[in-house]
Amino acid sequence: MSDYQKFPVHKSIVITNFLQYPSPRFIAGDIHRIADLECVIAVYKRDDSSVEILIHLNESNEIKRVRARYFLGMFNGTGKELISWEKEKEANTDEFLFVKPWTVPQPNKSFTFKFGFHVSAVLRIDNIWKFNFNDAIFNAENDSKMIVFKEKNNEKVRLYTHKKLMMFHSSRLPISCQNVIVPASVSMNMLEKCLQIAHGVQVHCSVEDVMKVRFIAKRLGLKNVTKYCERRRIEYLNQVKITDQLFHSTFVRDLLHYQVHLLKTLNSNKELKRKLETMDIQKMNSESMKRCAHFFFHNC
Repeated sequence: MSDYQKFPVHKSIVITNFLQYPSPRFIAGDIHRIADLECVIAVYKRDDSSVEILIHLNESNEIKRVRARYFLGMFNGTGKELISWEKEKEANTDEFLFVKPWTVPQPNKSFTFKFGFHVSAVLRIDNIWKFNFNDAIFNAENDSKMIVFKEKNNEKVRLYTHKKLMMFHSSRLPISCQNVIVPASVSMNMLEKCLQIAHGVQVHCSVEDVMKVRFIAKRLGLKNVTKYCERRRIEYLNQVKITDQLFHSTFVRDLLHYQVHLLKTLNSNKELKRKLETMDIQKMNSESMKRCAHFFFHNC
């Protein structure tokens, strides 16, 4: 694998008849998109002896700043490297990530522009840095290092994650797992939030989002995400109505920390008794029963 092919986005463009192109003019390049952001990677002819090699991050309404790794190189007709740059760097949108002038050594002969590009993280308008799961991972020789989540109704919509990290946190994903088809009932946006949390990002989630993300995390066996969601639910307790249904579901499931805080919202033994009378106590586990018993004795 050559230097530029290590990148999930890479291309080789042969530039022939350089002198016949008018100037100034873009003569080679590509556009890579992330959300509403366009990353322009290009060769711009300044005159008959020189060019500018550039990466420009266009204006975006969703992304403020980008962290990216790139390889840019020029090669002659025999494949010999004439010049190259490789670096990881940050830049704001509506700015250049990279721009360099280059004097073409033999303008009357063809040469090749090769580039590799990978956006590793983006700073969105909520001022939180997030991983870029829209592109395959850097330096992956094959899919064995990744888990690829594909939308069921449109497999072109994909999210890519490191397999080792997912396996570390998950109790369900088999070691052979490479492709996961995401059912139509699961939002790719919520899945992306779940994966961000799994990677340690403190994503903002509404009360509704927490429930959706927790559902996905349970299916994937991501213990760190389910714990995160439980903490969030505790924080949101004063924003939700404590219905009998919420009380029942909490005590049937293994949400032990949440149960402690939910019991604190009750004012008396009489109130707890009324709720327990509407439940099938046989479905409660021993830890949940202990918590209820402790509440009764504490409030006698």
